[in-house]
Amino acid sequence: MNMSDLDRPLANTHQVIDLEKRSDALLGSMTDLFEQGQKPHHDAFPDHFGPAKDRAAIGHYLQGFLKPRNPLRQRNGFAKGWYAGGELAGYLLYRLSKSANIFYGEPRWTCFVEDIVVSENARGAGGASALMGALMEEITPLENCAVSGTVWNMNAASEALFRKHGFEPLSKAFYKVSP
Repeated sequence: MNMSDLDRPLANTHQVIDLEKRSDALLGSMTDLFEQGQKPHHDAFPDHFGPAKDRAAIGHYLQGFLKPRNPLRQRNGFAKGWYAGGELAGYLLYRLSKSANIFYGEPRWTCFVEDIVVSENARGAGGASALMGALMEEITPLENCAVSGTVWNMNAASEALFRKHGFEPLSKAFYKVSP
């Protein structure tokens, strides 16, 4: 990864940092992780997900969560990275916005956890929990922030992660792709 010495996490530590600087190396690492993490979803629900190996489309999607080059562009997608041994070993993508609607009443912050991925080689080392903990710490000052995420049926690990961090299932989502 092409990071300056100041940005690079120490090789012998586990650390969560905000992913903001676009680089080909970062997008390449994130795309590799995306392919690993999404493969079970693509295999289980091929009619609902795009091609798991379309690296250009995946990279374009991931760029939307990194700091935009145009500082005037309003931003609501953000990313956090979990580094293990100095290398990106996982990420969490989320959308944060302030709005008012019939479900929430007064204007409030809403946060949607878009995706959490940890490298197959680093699973079980606390990366997903560290990422979720860092997100929860960041949004704590946003009074009455509603945080949600979608967990696909066969993903018991993600369901356990959300429950561990105090989430409760409040609804079911139904999907259909029209012909």
